[in-house]
Amino acid sequence: MSSKYDLESIELPVTWKRLKPIFFAAGLILLAGGAFLSLFARGADGSTDSAFKFFMHSYLANFMFVMTIALGALFFILIQFVSRAGWSTSIRRIAELIMTTIPFLALMFIPIIAILFANYSAPYEWNVPAEVHSSVVKAKIDIGYLTKEWFSIRAVSYFVLWIAMAFYFFGHSRKQDETGDVEHSLARQKWAGPCIMIFALSVSFAAFDWVMSIDADWFSTIFGVYVFAAGMMAFFATTILISMALQNAGKLQSFVNVEHFHDMGKFMFGFIMFWSYIAFSQLLLYWYGNIPEETFWYQVRLQDGWQYLAYGLIPLHFAIPFLGTLSRHVRRHRLGLTFWAAWALAVHWLDMTFLVMPNAGAPSFMPIVGHLLGGIGMLLVFLSFFLVRASDVPLVPMKDPRLPEALTYANPLL
Repeated sequence: MSSKYDLESIELPVTWKRLKPIFFAAGLILLAGGAFLSLFARGADGSTDSAFKFFMHSYLANFMFVMTIALGALFFILIQFVSRAGWSTSIRRIAELIMTTIPFLALMFIPIIAILFANYSAPYEWNVPAEVHSSVVKAKIDIGYLTKEWFSIRAVSYFVLWIAMAFYFFGHSRKQDETGDVEHSLARQKWAGPCIMIFALSVSFAAFDWVMSIDADWFSTIFGVYVFAAGMMAFFATTILISMALQNAGKLQSFVNVEHFHDMGKFMFGFIMFWSYIAFSQLLLYWYGNIPEETFWYQVRLQDGWQYLAYGLIPLHFAIPFLGTLSRHVRRHRLGLTFWAAWALAVHWLDMTFLVMPNAGAPSFMPIVGHLLGGIGMLLVFLSFFLVRASDVPLVPMKDPRLPEALTYANPLL
């Protein structure tokens, strides 16, 4: 099959390879600049603790912004082998490369662990028991669940599981590039189902630990599903944007076509709806119960200026992109789909901000600018990780036995 196609079209553009150090350096500079703005602006009035608290919440929100994209890629790979999908084979390598950034992202989580062992209460107040007044949180501390030691052990466990799954599937994919042996596909099909169960549990607990425990006396049993839905939408948006950019650079022309973009657009649309359903269901349950111990989470996010973000997510994350991507004609239009993918990625950042930042207190202009710079910086660092992975790997699994199905795939007319 390789003789039929231009093999140069499945290599990363040379100019992209040169962007690795540029993106990484620019990302670190923006992260540092964002930290400076957050700390300096809040510290100007002598409120050093408030400044540090805002910065740590900002770092966590921006970390979750990119971490959820990588986890979305991992789930996409798992579900392709459970369903034995053929349509996605030509775009699957992009997802594989995204998911293999998880080891790098694990390094980006180290500052959060370090802050815990430095005995700071930001972003997790439960880390300093003397500052905890809730009996519910104290009980969680007493049984050992909310302690920096067990928090760190669980975090390491999550990363070990995700990295093991990612490199098991990617390893078989790369071996198949060399041999073309169908056994590599069968091995992945065999383990995809059990891995999905491990993925579901680990992502749910990570969402509880890393985000929900910011408000440690609040709980939501569907919070993990909320974070998962947000990450899947962002993953499809990211994959669309990367694939479009590669084609604009003259790559993947014979491998990714309007049918693949249409399907990715449909999945992005579907997860816009699924996120909206989960978010509304969670809100409705607590609104109907109207129990102070449950509704306070929303009260924190409906004051001090954060209410504008909370109300804004309704049109920005649901109504507008729902209407914008509803038509198949939009999902099959390159410029239209690119616009809505960029939109989805932007509102995903707003969503992670909504989940984390209100606990840092009332926002002001300079720290918010710092938070935005940090988000852009984290994204650039994440992209540099992606480019590192993609530099020496074909962008299409040329010897995958399902590749012919992907190359002839077409959506039904109706």
